[in-house]
Amino acid sequence: MGPARKKMKLSEDRAKAVTAEAETEQFANGLEAVPNDEEQKKKQFQERRSLFVRSLAATVTTDDLTELFSQSYPLKHAIAVLDPATKQCKGYGFVTFADAEDAQRAIEEFDGSTLQGRKIRVEIAESRQRDMNSEVSGHKKSIPSGAVAEAKAAREQRKRETQRPPKLIIRNLPWSIKEPEQLALLFRSYGKVKHATVPKKQPGLMAGFGFVVMRGRMNAEKAMEGVNGKEVDGRTLAVDWAVEKDTWQGLQTGAQAEESDDGEDKDAVLEEEGSDESEENDEEDMTDDDHDGGVDIEPAARTTNPNVNNNTLFIRNLPFTVSDESLEDHFSSHFGPVRYARIVLDQATERPKGTGFVCFRKESDADACLKGAPRPRKVDDAKASKKEAAVAVAHSILQNDDSDPTGRYTLEGRILQISRAVDRSEAARITAANAASRFNRDKDKRRLYLLSEGTISTDSPLYQKLSPSEVMMREASAKQRKMLIQTNPSLHISLTRLSVRNIPRSVTSKDLKALAREAVVGFATDVKAGTRQKLSKEELARGGDEMKEAESERRRKGVGVVKQAKIVFETHGGSKVEESTGAGRSRGYGFIEYYTHRSALMGLRWLNGHAIDYRAQENKGKESKEDLLDKKKRLIVEFAIENAQVVNRRTESQSKARERPAAAYQGGNPRAGNKSTDNAPGFNQTRNGQGTRKRKREREGDGKVKGNGKVQQRDQVPSAVGPKDEKLAKRQQIIAKKRIQRRERKNGEKA
Repeated sequence: MGPARKKMKLSEDRAKAVTAEAETEQFANGLEAVPNDEEQKKKQFQERRSLFVRSLAATVTTDDLTELFSQSYPLKHAIAVLDPATKQCKGYGFVTFADAEDAQRAIEEFDGSTLQGRKIRVEIAESRQRDMNSEVSGHKKSIPSGAVAEAKAAREQRKRETQRPPKLIIRNLPWSIKEPEQLALLFRSYGKVKHATVPKKQPGLMAGFGFVVMRGRMNAEKAMEGVNGKEVDGRTLAVDWAVEKDTWQGLQTGAQAEESDDGEDKDAVLEEEGSDESEENDEEDMTDDDHDGGVDIEPAARTTNPNVNNNTLFIRNLPFTVSDESLEDHFSSHFGPVRYARIVLDQATERPKGTGFVCFRKESDADACLKGAPRPRKVDDAKASKKEAAVAVAHSILQNDDSDPTGRYTLEGRILQISRAVDRSEAARITAANAASRFNRDKDKRRLYLLSEGTISTDSPLYQKLSPSEVMMREASAKQRKMLIQTNPSLHISLTRLSVRNIPRSVTSKDLKALAREAVVGFATDVKAGTRQKLSKEELARGGDEMKEAESERRRKGVGVVKQAKIVFETHGGSKVEESTGAGRSRGYGFIEYYTHRSALMGLRWLNGHAIDYRAQENKGKESKEDLLDKKKRLIVEFAIENAQVVNRRTESQSKARERPAAAYQGGNPRAGNKSTDNAPGFNQTRNGQGTRKRKREREGDGKVKGNGKVQQRDQVPSAVGPKDEKLAKRQQIIAKKRIQRRERKNGEKA
């Protein structure tokens, strides 16, 4: 250490000087005090609980930082400093622990660790030294007088202005200037533009101003003279020098009515520490308050007033043309002083969502406004029809003007719906609950949960038994069904109807029905043997009262669990044909309809992947390749997709068909206009007096029936048949004869 230098210490009145002897003695005392001061600073350094985290990735958020450090130690606060323009992390953040020892351990544990692919650095956060009495090597800095301090500050200010590149702020920018490159083009003719910035309030929402940093103050002055007042896309630009952040914040302090608490002040200090590392981001810092003027009303939620939520109301059914100012004017003129009014914007479209918030200065005004607000009409009458109930709760542009006779709750012709506002956490919970409710409602309405029934997982033993062609068929079926459901909202999945594919062509509808009955019994047998899991309570409860009524009806009729089984047949030309004609062949798919969802689910799980290793009919002669493959096919069974409109029309026609005979019989005319009912062929009277029509081939003397159930010819026509019916019967006889002749010719050619 070199020898001590003589140092003159000036008092405030500049009267005395310190002698060399006094200086030497003071320096000696200072040397003794240095170790103690260093120990004290080291102790204070160790007691700090805030850590500075740097080298963060641009995608890191505050939640990511909190999640990383809270895994090991309790946190008091964590923040990742974001760029106001890009909403991305600036590369650093701060973490405050509840205990200083935890902070020291966190440095050892997390320094050099990896977060989102980046190795982070963790160290103690050092606050900025702003006091004039700070000590360096045991010597206290002198306290200058007011004039000296002002002169020094002015010199430093001029020095900073000359050293730093000149920065301009451009206000009243048109919405057509969205990128920094577009803004820089306006200034390149006056000199080199180092960089330009166009801040945004929200993604896609322009703030209306920008910043340009140029090289050389003379170039900046020329640019300010040339661009200031220039009209661009109907907007007159205003160019001025960009002031420092501290100066701008000082001007804004008088306009701010709310104060931050101590914790928020500490956070602000930490943010300022980080922001000093990059001088190029000062212009983004100046836009912080501009962001607060958007949709986000977080400053109101941070206020120390515990009753702020009681003063805030949530407004629905707002006109899309309303603004913050018009909303505030409306409520302040009708209900009382308003602290603020905000409309909510859709982040995707950047347009009003039709909702907003109004915060009153007095809670009594908010209560009075809420108390007198019109309520939506509800249908309380139990006898009201479904149509009336739907109209009462459905959203409509038509509204009842009588609900707001005073007109205070009507804005631009729309009646407002008002409710008490909730905090952010409760609003998020309600939004999630409503979304889940709507999803479950729509999902249950179309029964989309049945879409995955019939899918065989790749790790299942049954999947290994499938042939490559069957795997491709199943994958194509899953994609097709998903696309149909997504593109057509009228389609839904049936609870009781199954779609069966990959059926051998030799299987008939009768065989399929027998197989469907066997599936229910086989499922119950497997459950009893413990080889298959039984149906859950949720699965048994599906369908509700509708399934219970269907089961009761089935038991009352004394029929089996299978309502219908049908194989789709086609002609050689590819058009559909009824199986009863015997003129076509199977398409390889069909449908099974059970009476209840319970039976359908049991049948699906037993039939799906079931191998059909038999044929219903034995063919003579050499077996073809197709016949051999029939023995190895495994069924693809899924719940059938139906069109809701078609199902409704079919249900209505069936109900009308059942009601018509009963209504006609009760009126004393069973045939409802047919005078020859009693003499009509095939119409018999039952014991209870109701008429039933039998099939023609069951009537005695109606015609000859072959063993396969087809009518060969009719020997006579009943006398009660009219001329038109007789002509139609002769035509059918001719067609039947031609079919028989055609079939005989084919059999002769094959022989």
